[in-house]
Amino acid sequence: MPSMTNPPQISLFDSATPRVFTLPPAVSFLDSLAHALLSELDRPETPFALSDTIILLPTKRAARALGQAFLDARGGAATLLPRIRTIGDLDPDDAGLAELREAIDAIPAINPLARRLTLAKLIRARDKQADWSDDPVAALNAADALAELLDSAAMTASGDEPFDWSALDTLVEDADLATHWEHSTKFLQIVTRAWPAYLDHLNRVDPGVAQRRGIESLIQTWRQQPPRGAVILAGSTGSLPVTRALMACVARLPQGAVVLPGLDMSLADDDWTAARHDDQHPQRAMAEALETIGISRADVRLWPNAAESTSLRQRRVVLNEALTPQESTADWPSRIAEITPDNIALGLNGLCLVEAATEEEEASVIALELRETLQENGQTAALVTPDSNIARRVAAKLARWNIAIDISAGQPLSDTVIGAFVRLVARWACDPADPILLSSLLGHPLTSLGHDREAIRAWASCLEISLLRGARKDKTLEDLLTRAYALSPKEWKATGGDEVVASDTIALIEKLSQAINRIGQMSGTLDVMAKAVIALCESLATTPTQRGAEILWRGEAGDSAAQFFGGLIEHGADFDPIPLQHVARTLECLMAGAVVRPRGTHPRLAILGPLEARLLRFDKVVLAGLDEGVWPKPPPPDPFLSRTMRAKLGLPSIDSRIGLSAHDFAQLASAPKVVMTRAARRKDSPAVMSRWLWRLKTLTRGALGETGAATALSAPQGWRDRLRHNEPTRTFETRLAIPEPRPPVAARPTEFSATQIETWIRDPYRIYVEKILNLRALDPLGGPPGASERGTAIHAGTEIIADWYKAHPQDPCEALRQALRLHMSKAGYVGAALAAEMIRLEPSIAWLARHEMDRLEAGWYPRAEQWGDMVLETKAGPVKLKAKSDRIDVGPLGVEVIDFKSGEPATASQVKSMLAPQLPVTALIVARGGFKGVAAQTPNNISHIRLGGRSFGVVEAVHKDTNVEDLIADVEAKIARLFADYAEPDWPYRSKPRVQFIKKTTYEDATDRLARRAEWANVEDET
Repeated sequence: MPSMTNPPQISLFDSATPRVFTLPPAVSFLDSLAHALLSELDRPETPFALSDTIILLPTKRAARALGQAFLDARGGAATLLPRIRTIGDLDPDDAGLAELREAIDAIPAINPLARRLTLAKLIRARDKQADWSDDPVAALNAADALAELLDSAAMTASGDEPFDWSALDTLVEDADLATHWEHSTKFLQIVTRAWPAYLDHLNRVDPGVAQRRGIESLIQTWRQQPPRGAVILAGSTGSLPVTRALMACVARLPQGAVVLPGLDMSLADDDWTAARHDDQHPQRAMAEALETIGISRADVRLWPNAAESTSLRQRRVVLNEALTPQESTADWPSRIAEITPDNIALGLNGLCLVEAATEEEEASVIALELRETLQENGQTAALVTPDSNIARRVAAKLARWNIAIDISAGQPLSDTVIGAFVRLVARWACDPADPILLSSLLGHPLTSLGHDREAIRAWASCLEISLLRGARKDKTLEDLLTRAYALSPKEWKATGGDEVVASDTIALIEKLSQAINRIGQMSGTLDVMAKAVIALCESLATTPTQRGAEILWRGEAGDSAAQFFGGLIEHGADFDPIPLQHVARTLECLMAGAVVRPRGTHPRLAILGPLEARLLRFDKVVLAGLDEGVWPKPPPPDPFLSRTMRAKLGLPSIDSRIGLSAHDFAQLASAPKVVMTRAARRKDSPAVMSRWLWRLKTLTRGALGETGAATALSAPQGWRDRLRHNEPTRTFETRLAIPEPRPPVAARPTEFSATQIETWIRDPYRIYVEKILNLRALDPLGGPPGASERGTAIHAGTEIIADWYKAHPQDPCEALRQALRLHMSKAGYVGAALAAEMIRLEPSIAWLARHEMDRLEAGWYPRAEQWGDMVLETKAGPVKLKAKSDRIDVGPLGVEVIDFKSGEPATASQVKSMLAPQLPVTALIVARGGFKGVAAQTPNNISHIRLGGRSFGVVEAVHKDTNVEDLIADVEAKIARLFADYAEPDWPYRSKPRVQFIKKTTYEDATDRLARRAEWANVEDET
């Protein structure tokens, strides 16, 4: 590597090594860095000193921002910028570091996806051997934890020597730990021996090893032959051992310097010593860094011209004091007296706290704060949070004001249109006949199947209404196609389709079936699965003018999706085959880490993570999500090693992340204007205030008292009023009037079935909706069969009894059993659910078979599921009554009307009061000769037969308190009176006037929403 014999010296590097500086958090880190380096390096006598300088920063965003800071400091004038790079991305192919190739170039790292899949394969093998579950998703998640463990070990080791895992052999016995940890350590012994051998075979190393070795090679090269220009390592806290070693090297270079962010120079010596051993202390990492460099805190100097205002200096003192080790808080009274309450109050100036009620309210406040910043000329603002949910909520709320803002962490690929389409296709391919998945797929904007979207939408609507609504009935698309062919033109027309639409809908199902059959088997190794999903997606997305590939793999999201699938195809062959039921879950798990990076950012607003925002400066900073579990976020559990085991092995503590997070919080809370936010409830559960916020409030109360603390950390004045003013709200100045429609008499119905008469009495508004507006509620889409489907299947199964009088079955129980099984399966009961229902029905089957055979032998002949009707003359005109009887039995004692019930039958009092008029209306039609083949006569008995429950058999006759003739006369008179009432022009159709007698059904829920009951009645909308 070339070097200068006598490199020019500059004043910044005149001091003795090691050179370590710090910048207080209240100072703009990158601006100060740029100004000082320009002042020291950009001189006529050293024209290339600035361009020869290498600056190492922790993040790419900071590197980009520093480049802009240099340009701003020069007033936009052309400048040869330093070589600004990130510590973890020292790529030898980077043109700016070409001369470092020999130092950095080494054995390449294994592809992260290939490593994840191979580790997951090992974990699946272990789970199979231990007779545990063979869940590929669980294996992939465990592989992530194992990869993190390997990287942690790699970054802890040094040189070419691998991490020493030998202590695993006696770890459990020494620690006297639980048995399950013993299984874990045995597995780790296999991995730590087999995995390095596998990597050696591939001539690859772990990514952590590659990164560490690259930095160690760079350190060795710089020690032997220092670079010709200046080297500045800035903004890193030195959380990793190899980073601390690089700091020690750079600090001793002839023109080298380390700049630490926010080193606490005022912390008491005892507290500083304690911080060195407290994993959760914000200064822990820098304390270790100084120890590695070999200097004390007193040797650290302030970066040139790093002046901060008095109030912000006091802010830093207050924040550092609030985040001191817990054991040091006993000295807070004396520390408060030393700092003085006035200085604490001064430090809190510009710092406020908003405690919102919910996550939604918190996001609304943040969006409003960011929006109001744009109203101030040239002001900048940033939302900083580790919670992606908060970030997405705020971005969505800003979009309502046409403020487009990117989230620095990127958008998850799974949340994009193409990502959602891929996930949906994978789920549907595993179960093509699932009504919900099928309807969702056809409703997705990318699904075209070679047709126009409008045509697909029309056919999908017809398919959904005619075949997919209600309980699921089809296992495969072939079953669905069979049912589609069986529908009559009348049934298609009832769903809004004609013969052409019916034919096109059937063709649509056939196309879907062909698409599934064309791709072959979905399950298999990951590369096979990926190719199948790609082929299916492209087939479904093809339009009349474009191929699916031209539509899907374009744009930022399309590029990200293409790279994702390319990785699966390249590295997925070695992953064990995936069972079909796990294909969709596995794909979603793998896709979870893929993101679509934003390419454009708002010029004055930003949504950042804490690490990205650490070195940046904004006029206003919103720190959101200050609740335990959000910020700080607890470290993920290690499924392989406990905290004690990690310590014995010499691995870094997982709690150190909390200390780094605390440091970021202290840095960010030192901005000129800071709004801290939290929510009292998160995910419908009470939230606990962040420990940092709690300690800050406790310190403030101790210094200023309850009233003073409330004032010092008060929320922005009038924030709730401003929120209400800017947020769209739904309010009613007056109570909503109860709907009482009064349609013209000519439009009112004059024909009712027996069940509609019951609805007419219980909920007249439903009759208005159903018979006047001609609206009907759709059944739920797919799902398991419910009580309605069960009752219909039982009724249909018992129809077989009507044929027994022609030919007595040899085994009536088996005949009835087979009939019920057939209709239960048609209703959607399959597998275990069907078996369970048949077990429940078995006692009823045995009883009913005996009961019906006895009646046949006694001369009773049943007529099942027969329609009858009659015209009832009233003063208001004729009204037609209809009824479909479950059974009308004709025998030696006359006629009996029987109604089968799978649930609770109506009581005699309900029948008499017309709250359950179905049987009396049927009996009335029988008495008037309305049923074909049944002579006009008053039934001698009307009763219920209950089936399918614990109690079964003939229920007590509904006319026990009166005779059948009087019951029929009474129902006839009441119907005539009811019809006369509704023939009056001013008689309204009210919503559930007798609410205490209402039966809960899906349909009634739909009419409730139409009637807006939740807005005027004391009820809740449960949908």
